[in-house]
Amino acid sequence: MMAGVAATLSLVAVTAVFFRQQVTRLPETRPRQIAAFTRTIEAVAGIVLVAVALREILMR
Repeated sequence: MMAGVAATLSLVAVTAVFFRQQVTRLPETRPRQIAAFTRTIEAVAGIVLVAVALREILMR
């Protein structure tokens, strides 16, 4: 049982290191896509905030 736990934790650690390396390399290789994705997320968040505010104003 301890061997299974050790194997699982080792696999999780290796996977975390691999994905961390990939994520840190992503902004270097694709800065325009990251910028576009960030702007899209900000726009969606703004639309959601406006929708919530309108709902709150109109529901009173």
